[in-house]
Amino acid sequence: MKTLAVDCRMASMSGLGVYLRRLLPRCAERMPEVRFLLLGYAGGASFSLPEGSSWEARPFPAGIYSLREQLIWRKALQGADALWAPHYIVPLFSPIPYAVTVHDLGHLFSGQASSPAKRLYARIFFSHIAKTAREILLISEFTRNELLRFRPGPRGACTVAYNGVDPFWFAPPEEDLPPLPGKFFLAVGDVRPHKNIPLLCRAFAAIAERCDADLRIVGRISGFRSPEINKEELEALCPGRVTFRGEISRTLLRRHLRDALALIFPSRYEGFGLPVLEAMAAGLPVVASDIPVLRELHAGQAVFCRPDSEEDFAAAMLGVLRSGPEERAAVSAGNRAHAA
Repeated sequence: MKTLAVDCRMASMSGLGVYLRRLLPRCAERMPEVRFLLLGYAGGASFSLPEGSSWEARPFPAGIYSLREQLIWRKALQGADALWAPHYIVPLFSPIPYAVTVHDLGHLFSGQASSPAKRLYARIFFSHIAKTAREILLISEFTRNELLRFRPGPRGACTVAYNGVDPFWFAPPEEDLPPLPGKFFLAVGDVRPHKNIPLLCRAFAAIAERCDADLRIVGRISGFRSPEINKEELEALCPGRVTFRGEISRTLLRRHLRDALALIFPSRYEGFGLPVLEAMAAGLPVVASDIPVLRELHAGQAVFCRPDSEEDFAAAMLGVLRSGPEERAAVSAGNRAHAA
């Protein structure tokens, strides 16, 4: 029986963690002849492999993006025949072949205020991946093109495998849960600089007196390795109307997707943009930035706005408010079909 090591240190996080939690159990189900070595997996409710799967959890006592992790890889990979890294942080001296998932090259190409040290760090690892990875998995054609723009002709095959959407988001919330109070637009995602939340808040403030809906922002607000926003300053643009709700459970998020007027996704750079797909699975209208990857994935479904235009987003939100029940029902059905 061959053994596949998987770096599971990010399994409890959003974004990359969602990718790993949803995909790894399916891999185990499809590959019963493989033994899985779960590096840094702490157990708990983050995910579970199918009954009958062969697996072992092995500690990985080093933080992500640390120097120490490079000293631990060789010992951690003992007994493994191959490695799957679900993020671009890979061993620089791997004793075994590896596959890696590249989600985006934001540190290099997003245009955000990434520090020189972060850009150098990312450049080292992406260069190494291009030279040594046996297989590079990419979550969109856009991300594939970004990698080839950075390093043409990588050694390994470049396979585009789009993210899927978990069936959870198609199912309606429990019928006994009442609607959430008030009318509101919803933004979902960790509040990082490239998510463009300050522009969205200003766009909403510009129309607040002309609408009876609020703006709710859901997602982690602090604890990043990048500059953080001043949420109090943004909430002060429309006191009581713009609110940051922080991280919430999947069940509560599904209720928000059920009851919101629309998902507003103003991101300046994404490798995929999973919240858009989850919102569409729930039947929610989507107003999104007109960036290449969202055009690739959702042309004909989302309402697109220039990512630097407060006026575009303000007008799109007013357009959502003006839409009638029949139009909303048609958008909802189309989005569900598209997500499926």
